[in-house]
Formats: sequence, structure tokens, C-alpha cells
Amino acid sequence: MIHVLTLTYLTPRETVVAHMAEHKAWLREHGDRGRILLSGPRPEGGAVIVTADLDETQVRELIESDPWHKLGIASYEQLAFEGRNASPGVVTAAEPDDGVLLINVATTDDAPASVAALASAVDHVAATADGFRGSRLLTSVDGDAIVNFAAWTDQQQFDAIFEDPEFTRRYQDFAKTTTGAKYRLYRTSRVITPNR
Repeated sequence: MIHVLTLTYLTPRETVVAHMAEHKAWLREHGDRGRILLSGPRPEGGAVIVTADLDETQVRELIESDPWHKLGIASYEQLAFEGRNASPGVVTAAEPDDGVLLINVATTDDAPASVAALASAVDHVAATADGFRGSRLLTSVDGDAIVNFAAWTDQQQFDAIFEDPEFTRRYQDFAKTTTGAKYRLYRTSRVITPNR
């Protein structure tokens, strides 16, 4: 389950600030370990933390390890939900899994035509392929390249799309709009969060 943790300050602002460095070190440690996906202050005071896919015991241990919790600086309100859909590139598993991320880079003289052709192939995959988690198509600022980030549950599910003649036809139509294209599959090796 993904957990949204809402922190409410229980002490004066001076106490919060005095222990900010310890709390930030804790955030970074757990961000780098893939347990915390997002965190930040709320405009009205307090903060929010969004966790990776953790069970109840793991999230309880996470909360109890926060210096602010130990010192009584903040209370935690917890909301849990099943993270079934995520934007490509967002990894919600706290520990490495079999998921792979496709990065497909293509050079082109006509970015709109290349994006349209690739979107057709990806739309087909989205409607038919098992294991497809989503895709994000990007165009370079100069308009001479496009990039496709696509997340898959595992390499076997990704490889299976090349057995689909309709996908193959659409991908070949895309290739005709490019001056070159190359894809690679990646797995997360390490996560490094901002140190600020």
C-alpha cells in the first residue's frame, strides 16, 4: 500500500527548525532506500510524506524512526491506498522488483509526425499488452529528437509485444518518420535524492 502521511507540528516553530537537519537526513536516508517517494511542507504548516509500497509494519517502523516522531515534534495522520497506476518512471516498489523501464530515443526531422506515429504504437500496446504500466513521450527542446519512457512489469512482458503483428506494423510506421532510433531496457540500480 502507498501511504500518505500528514505531519502536524506539536511544538513551536523554533523547535521544528532546531531539529530540521536530523529530519532531513532521515528523509534522505529513506528516499535513497526507495521508501519515501515525495515529501514537503504544507503551506498552512506541517508536512506531507508519500511512501513507496509498504506494508503496515514497514510504515509503522518508518514513522517511529523519524527524529520528529521520537522527540514529539510532529504527529502523523495516515491514509493508505493501493497504488495501481503510476506515471512512467515512478517506481513505487520500495525494494527492487522485476520491473523494467524502456528508454527509446529517436532522432527526427519531423517531431510531431514521429510523436504521432509512436503514440499510435503505444496506444495499441496500452489497449492490448499485459504488463504495460504506462508511457511518457517527450520531445527535445530543439525538436530534433523524441524520447519514450515506458514502464513494464518485467522484460518477458515487454518482449512479447514484438510477437504482435499490429504493434510491429505501427512501430515500423514510426521508424519511417525517424532518422535513427535505439531503445534499451533499464532497472533501478540506485536512487539518490536531493541533499537539501
